[in-house]
Amino acid sequence: MEPGGSNQQMHARKSHQSTRGLGNFATIDEFTKNGFALIVEGIRSVNSFPSGAPRDLYCAYPTFCKVVETQSDRILGIISSVLKQQNVKGNIQRRQQDEQLELLQECNDAMLERINSNLDDIAGIKKNPETIIVETQLADISISQRGNAESWNVLKRNELPRSARLLTAKNIARPQANFKVAVDNSSLTPFVPKIKDKPNSLKPLAILPEYDENGIVVSYLHPYEFELMKLETPRNLLTPIDEPKRPRDIEKTPLIQVADEKGLKDLLYDLKHSTEFAVDLEHHSYRTFQGITCLMQISTRQKDYIVDTLSLRDELHVLNDVFTDPKILKIFHGALSDIDWLQRDLALYVVNMFDTSEAAKLLGFPRLSLAYLLKNYCNIEADKAFQLADWRIRPLPEELISYARQDTHYLIYIYEQLRNELLKRSNSEANLLVTAFKQSTEVCKRRYKKPKLTPDSHMDIFRKSKRPFDNRQLFALKEIFAWRDKIARTEDESCGYVLPNHMMLQIAESLPREMQGVLACCNPIPPLVRQHLHFLHQIILKAREQPLVKPIIDEVIVNRVVTVTTKDVNSRLHCPHDLSHVPEFRDDLPTLLGEQKRNLLENDSSRTSNPIISVFETPSNSKDEDIKKKLSSLRKVNFVSPYDRYKAAIPFAEQQRLKELEKEAELRSSKLLCPVNPQSIKQEDQPVQIKKEVEDGDLYKMPEVKEAKRKREADDTSELPMNVKKIKTEVSNKKNRSSTSFKETSPETLANSTQNIRSEVAPDEVQSYNQTPQNRLPNSRKFKNKNKGNKKKLTSNKTVQSSNQSVHVDFTKVDYSKFRGGSEKQKSDNAHAKFAGKKGRDKVNNKKFNKLFTFSTSNANKKN
Repeated sequence: MEPGGSNQQMHARKSHQSTRGLGNFATIDEFTKNGFALIVEGIRSVNSFPSGAPRDLYCAYPTFCKVVETQSDRILGIISSVLKQQNVKGNIQRRQQDEQLELLQECNDAMLERINSNLDDIAGIKKNPETIIVETQLADISISQRGNAESWNVLKRNELPRSARLLTAKNIARPQANFKVAVDNSSLTPFVPKIKDKPNSLKPLAILPEYDENGIVVSYLHPYEFELMKLETPRNLLTPIDEPKRPRDIEKTPLIQVADEKGLKDLLYDLKHSTEFAVDLEHHSYRTFQGITCLMQISTRQKDYIVDTLSLRDELHVLNDVFTDPKILKIFHGALSDIDWLQRDLALYVVNMFDTSEAAKLLGFPRLSLAYLLKNYCNIEADKAFQLADWRIRPLPEELISYARQDTHYLIYIYEQLRNELLKRSNSEANLLVTAFKQSTEVCKRRYKKPKLTPDSHMDIFRKSKRPFDNRQLFALKEIFAWRDKIARTEDESCGYVLPNHMMLQIAESLPREMQGVLACCNPIPPLVRQHLHFLHQIILKAREQPLVKPIIDEVIVNRVVTVTTKDVNSRLHCPHDLSHVPEFRDDLPTLLGEQKRNLLENDSSRTSNPIISVFETPSNSKDEDIKKKLSSLRKVNFVSPYDRYKAAIPFAEQQRLKELEKEAELRSSKLLCPVNPQSIKQEDQPVQIKKEVEDGDLYKMPEVKEAKRKREADDTSELPMNVKKIKTEVSNKKNRSSTSFKETSPETLANSTQNIRSEVAPDEVQSYNQTPQNRLPNSRKFKNKNKGNKKKLTSNKTVQSSNQSVHVDFTKVDYSKFRGGSEKQKSDNAHAKFAGKKGRDKVNNKKFNKLFTFSTSNANKKN
């Protein structure tokens, strides 16, 4: 298919047919005829392909399906390569059939539009639109227009009105479209140095990558890092200059504009025969993501050069012959950005540089701008009205050329003045001058890195905005920020052009429900916002669906504002503790000196002499006897160091620690229900006491009390229950057993166990308990059938605890770690005597009883 057009277009196309060979074809006509023949043959093949029911029958065979899939993949691969050549973005192989047709239609439209545009250019119908320069001058800002914002104690001076001029143009073609190598704005790949050869090298060229912890390449090494490390400043640059020669006026200095390769060769030749030259760059960053170096100014002692870096972008790398020559000095002012721009766009690196801004820092100048240096050394008022100019304009207006020449024309003379000043400040030594050269060399070691998007990149704008966002608004801000970064990288536009910061904050704060609300937040509406309005609206709706938690944390809000102080902390006059300038400051408040000493100091007439009062002691060399007497009458306070206070507090702390240990031991013993090892109780003269843990009316609720009363009544010779005789009997019975736990028990353990029993029961409780007649139990208790009569008496007694009622015991005070295998109550002599001497089936019951009521300590000893 041939594109439609007028007869004149067709005639122009035929008259400009190329006679060159095109691949295997001699002319374009032959190539076109062969292409049409292939298209016709392909259409016939497609029409003969089975469809409908026959196709279903063919698809039943695996061989047919395999051949069809192979050919389909090959055709899609060819179409995908064509789409890439036409800059149509999208993977056709991963899309559905409808989307594949849309991609093909988009590709055809792009190709036909380009063909029609080329035909118009050949026919002379289409002409490049002329660049229309647009200049906007802001209103003058003078001191009188500031209103009441100025301070009352500031000296008013007659200042010139400030003005700013915005010089731009309409119909400026994008320089990126003519670059031979496309710009890579991807955040996934780091910046790769573009240098191809390495002149003036001590090491051969090697572009070595740097990896992170995960083995991913994050950056590349500096190609001239070794040469910069070995660089030593020549001695001839460390001596003073007798008489710095002031350059000629700009009008009398020849200007050479370099825009082609021939002019570039002449420039390179002149620079090789120079000992020093000044360099400056002009940059544009609004209509591109990473920025574009648009102009380079170079000045020698005889000439000024203006180099078009847009047209010579791929050829300027030849200047590395002089930029990396350590014998030639390169002079910059504020080279932090210039070094990055040279590496990114022009593949240029600098060795042996002097930065005038670094020298101004060492000299302590109040301002570091080039305008200040021009005024200080050259008495020239720099015109910075064109700082916002669009340097992509071609051809450059005369105003911009004059402005660009001024930045480097006087820079060599300023360097000589700073060099002498640094030597003068260091007493004819080269210390400060060497430091300036070293700091400039460190600037040369910088490596350009592409801007990256991190999860917290939006927080910088949020902190500067000082707006309290909730989680919904913060979510919207993060998503819109990520969308803006993606669109800016894809379209190669700046983030400010896609969506300015103040508009993005307004959208995130208001969260409009409708699309018109999004447009209402933007004035004027950015073109890319209108184009992607639907996607932005979806982000806002998603943010509104987020659960509202709470506003942002206070710590983030507090840390937003960064206070900038203008006080010189290194000045001797700076006193941070002087609060006399504060309106609420009072010096009549009471102090530790006391009223008497304050009156003494107020009446003292010798304040201008050496002080007579020290911090720790009274000086012995005081000449005033009256003052000595007054000072001696005052109470002297001895100073005690913190370490001495620490040593004095150690005994008190140890005493407190022992008291706490005693309290813990008493609390632990009060929670014990029985001794640690009830089998090892030593014979003592004092009677065993029973602890009363229940109320007076509930004595029979505790099984231990019942057992103690039964044992007391069994022994008629004793006056108290569980006396010394009972302990002897229990110990003798335990010795007869073959328990390993008793054999291994030491006397100290028996003593401790007896002591625990004594401490747990109060004597008055036992006495009151024994004197109560109703608490006595019958003597015969060995067999259940002999106690029937007694049971009736017990049931008639109101104080006896019924078996159907629940026993209330405070188990929170019981130490269960001592009871792992049985109960102490069942280990009594009566329980043992009940089964002692039995044979037959009673012997079996005795074994079961021993297994059931065995302490954990015995089991542990047996296992060991």
